[in-house]
Amino acid sequence: MLVNARDIIGGYGAIRIVNGVSFTLEAGETLALLGRNGVGKTTLLRTLMGLADRFSGTLEIDGQPVAARDPRKLARLGVTFVPDNRGVFARLTVAENIELARGCAYAETPVDVYALFPDLATRRDQPAGTLSGGQQQQVAIARALSVGPRLLIIDELSQGLQPSIVQSLTQALIEVTRQHGLALILVDQNPQLAMQICTKVMVMQRGEVVAEGASATLANDKSFLDLLIV
Repeated sequence: MLVNARDIIGGYGAIRIVNGVSFTLEAGETLALLGRNGVGKTTLLRTLMGLADRFSGTLEIDGQPVAARDPRKLARLGVTFVPDNRGVFARLTVAENIELARGCAYAETPVDVYALFPDLATRRDQPAGTLSGGQQQQVAIARALSVGPRLLIIDELSQGLQPSIVQSLTQALIEVTRQHGLALILVDQNPQLAMQICTKVMVMQRGEVVAEGASATLANDKSFLDLLIV
């Protein structure tokens, strides 16, 4: 089992936002994390990544326990994170952003990121800060893939992006997860998009998981979809 999260309670300082979340993920599995704004999705991701406080609960990656606030160990175990602000280095070129990631990789990647995102291949020497939002998201994902991850976590894939870019990102993620056995946890405000990419889905309300199952089963379940708008 790649990821085993049990009874995760997390938040910031004295504020508890995530309440007892548990899930498992095998290598190559893909999980969409859904719910309205403010239900705790981002906090859960940041708690898992060691960027928010984990007050209790356990996290194991490949059977190895990971302490709270230990993002370096997660990186060594093959977990990488694309935050909702993308986090590209604006003054560095596209190529420099990607080479910087390759320089601190813990494993070789089987993914040719320039083949995956052809638009970046023509912009290698362009400063990342001058790119469009969609192109910056491509850089952020390309950089994350360049460290050779086993688990990729993405917060808000499509936020503020035009449909054509979203479609290219969708196809890229489907390709790398299916062809290379990459595990994925994805947060997005578009449930149909998230379930197109991911085979499993989990819905949060008020910091708790209220529904979960296979995307193919739940995508057309009205009672399930109603949970996303209540």
